[in-house]
Amino acid sequence: MATVLKGARIFDGTGRDVVENGVIIIGDDGKIKQIGENIDSSSVKGATYDLNGKFVLPGLIDAHVHVGNHGMVDTYKENLVEEKVRAIRAVKEMESTLNAGITTIRNCGSVNQLDFSVKNAVEQGLIKGPRILTCGQILSVTCSGTEYFDGLYRVCDGNDQFKKGAREQLERGADCLKVMATGAIMNPGGVPGAEQPDVKELEQIVKEGSKLGKRVAAHAHGARGIKNAVNAGVATIEHGSLADEEALDLMVKNNVYLVTTLLAGYLMLEYGIKEGVPGFMIEKTKKIRACRINTVKRAIEAGVKVAMGSDAGISPYNYHGRNTMELLIYVKEGLMSPENAIISATKNAAEACGWQKDIGTLEEGKIADIIVVDGDPLENIEVLVSDKNIKMVFRHGRLAKYI
Repeated sequence: MATVLKGARIFDGTGRDVVENGVIIIGDDGKIKQIGENIDSSSVKGATYDLNGKFVLPGLIDAHVHVGNHGMVDTYKENLVEEKVRAIRAVKEMESTLNAGITTIRNCGSVNQLDFSVKNAVEQGLIKGPRILTCGQILSVTCSGTEYFDGLYRVCDGNDQFKKGAREQLERGADCLKVMATGAIMNPGGVPGAEQPDVKELEQIVKEGSKLGKRVAAHAHGARGIKNAVNAGVATIEHGSLADEEALDLMVKNNVYLVTTLLAGYLMLEYGIKEGVPGFMIEKTKKIRACRINTVKRAIEAGVKVAMGSDAGISPYNYHGRNTMELLIYVKEGLMSPENAIISATKNAAEACGWQKDIGTLEEGKIADIIVVDGDPLENIEVLVSDKNIKMVFRHGRLAKYI
């Protein structure tokens, strides 16, 4: 059945001006048939929604979450969650994510490949949730910290093991691959700036992914690890905290996106160790926070494209459903205008994930991932932070939320 949305202001994410008195006609295939101003929809048979006074924009995309991790204050306790309970919690978290206006997520690592099952449940209509791009387990060298999140990593050493590890995730149906190119903040003993796999090992992962048209995301804080990952052919750099000018220039040259994940550090430092956040995380986050903000600023100035990623689930207080707080940070820190912040979570994020032909902007022929909000997020980005302002959510043309 077709659906008509009419009378709203439409921000299509392409860079064009906001359409006043806009109309969107969604076909029964879940794709946008027509979009524009003052379109005659009187002959369309189906549901019609008069959205006078509302604001319409593309469904938001979070390019970095962790399905099945829950943002526990003491992150080690994530290991103590029984597997069936983990899955049940993930179901609730995916519903919260969708209700917040996030219609697509790219998962960047799940304990024991839980993301595959959650994705299948969403696609079969068993549960409500966003479109999920899966990666399974994170590929990592043997190093301090991989044992901290039990089951999150597939430990590999040498070209052959990285090849096999990548193939294992792809065999399960991974939509992308994730590798630890440097050490981490969240693991005790992890050194964020330390490079881990060498270029040849990273190339094995990219090669295996490319055989099936799958992209690789590289966790990389340190400059050397970023350069290794870019030279190996990854599509995105996750975090990028300690990037130097050479690394940023290399990212621009190779059209590699930066996925920022600033929210994790903000929440940890806001609540602090007194609430039970492990001390090693606080100390490492304090040392790197100002640098991370400055790096994003320098990256944007250098011409690096930024895609929104919240790191939801993996760090303390970073709960699924609060994803859009990442956009608030962009604006509050003076990194982006509200419009550019929204584009980072729509057009840019779709491009980073390789899904720009289908989602990310509201255009004829594209999948109708659409959110309807109270207020104007171009004037006040905080409109997108409260799910109470997200009045309607369409995922693939189907109404998933209506309040």
